[in-house]
Amino acid sequence: MKKTLCLFILLLCPSGFSHGQQVTDICNSADHQTIDFWLGSWDLTWQDATGTHTGTNTISKTYNGCVIEENFKSEALKGMSISSYDNNSKGWRQIWVDNQNSFLDLFGQKNKDNYIFQTLPNPDKPNAAQRMVFSDIKKNSLIWTWQGSKDGGDHWNDLWKISYTRAE
Repeated sequence: MKKTLCLFILLLCPSGFSHGQQVTDICNSADHQTIDFWLGSWDLTWQDATGTHTGTNTISKTYNGCVIEENFKSEALKGMSISSYDNNSKGWRQIWVDNQNSFLDLFGQKNKDNYIFQTLPNPDKPNAAQRMVFSDIKKNSLIWTWQGSKDGGDHWNDLWKISYTRAE
């Protein structure tokens, strides 16, 4: 009975891997580093019809560099996202959730000098789309713009533009 149990356990465990083993280089490819510019602590400012607003955003790598975690805080909005590079689709997948009951599923890729994360198609609203665009990316600053489209992405309107300045 003991021999059968030991054999069963050995068959379940992949060879060359133990549960205590650290996998440290699986997400260290150049593709997994394409949005590293976003990592760090940021001070945010934006304007709308009610005035100038501020917030913070802290972005860090976790889980052996395989996940990028975002924590956004402002007076009215608090939210977080997790992002991971998808080798199969050659782009980033991001899930956003917040204190206003939003849930967004986005796909992102580099587009010239910008990085664009767009919502995945919604069969209930086939012509509606939203996206965030990282632009004017420098070491200590960038512009983040939330855009909307009502024609399936042929034309985009700026809905929210945030200036990021590295906090330190």
